[in-house]
Amino acid sequence: MLKKVVFLSIAVLLGAAAVIFLIQQTNTLSTTYFTWQSSRVPPGFDGFRIVQISDLHAKRFGREQARLLQIIRDAQPDLIAITGDMIDESTRSLDSVQELIAGLHGLAPIYFIDGNHDVRSWLYADMLALFEQYGVTVLQGAYFMWHDGIDTGHRPPDVRLERDGATMTLGAIANFDADIVLIHDPAKFPWYAEDGRDGLVLAGHMHGGQVALPNGRAIIGPFSGQRMEGLQLSFFPQFSSGVYVDGDATMFLSRGLGTSHLPVRAFARPEVAVIDLKAG
Repeated sequence: MLKKVVFLSIAVLLGAAAVIFLIQQTNTLSTTYFTWQSSRVPPGFDGFRIVQISDLHAKRFGREQARLLQIIRDAQPDLIAITGDMIDESTRSLDSVQELIAGLHGLAPIYFIDGNHDVRSWLYADMLALFEQYGVTVLQGAYFMWHDGIDTGHRPPDVRLERDGATMTLGAIANFDADIVLIHDPAKFPWYAEDGRDGLVLAGHMHGGQVALPNGRAIIGPFSGQRMEGLQLSFFPQFSSGVYVDGDATMFLSRGLGTSHLPVRAFARPEVAVIDLKAG
C-alpha cells in the first residue's frame, strides 16, 4: 500500500512538473541576436537593425502584448519584419494582432508577408485592412495566388530602403533579386541558393518544431513546400530554427511566437529575432 502511495505521489509530482515546464516553455519569450556580414551591406547600412517576428497565431504575451512590445522597443529596430501567420485559420478575433500592431506603430517601418494560416483565415481581409490602417507594408509573397476575391497583384515585390546616402532592397519571394528576402516557408530557401543568390532570407513557419530535443533539434514540424490542409506534420524536418548557409546565401529561420495544432512548446521557446547588418 505504501509503495502505491509513493509511486502515485511521484507520478503526480512529475506530472505537475511537466505541466509547469510546458507552460514556461510556451509563454516565456527569448531574444536571439544574429549579425549578417555581407558585401551586399553598404557602409551606410552598417549597424542597421531588423527585428523579425513570426507566427504569432493570435497569441498574447501579457496584457495588450506588453511583454512582447517591451522586448521589441528595447531592441530599437530600424525596421520590423513580420514573416507570416499573424493569425490562425481558426482565429475568431483580431484583438491580439491589433494590440501588437498598434504598439509597434511609429516605432519603425513594418513589412509583412502572408503565411499559409493567414490566407485561410476568414479574418484575412479584415487583417489586411487593419495593416493598412497602421501603415504596414504588405509585400507580394508566395500565397498571393490563393486569395479568393482579394486583389494582391498591386502589392510591391520589393521596396527600396535608404540610409546615410546608401540603398538596399527588401523583397519577398516574388523578387529574389532583393538584398533581404522575406519568406514564410523555409522550403523556398534551397531555390534561392540554387539560383546563385547571396542575400539574406528571413523565414518562419516551422516554430522551431514546437517540440524539440534539448539541443534544439526539432522532433516534429509542419509540412512545407506545399499548400497544407488540416493537421500535417513531418518528423525531424530539414529546417527548424537558426542560421542556415547554402553557398553564398544565408537564411535566418525564426522559431516564431505562437503555436498551431499542438498548443504547447518544448525546448523551442517563443522567439524575437534581432538581426544586425554589418558591411563586409
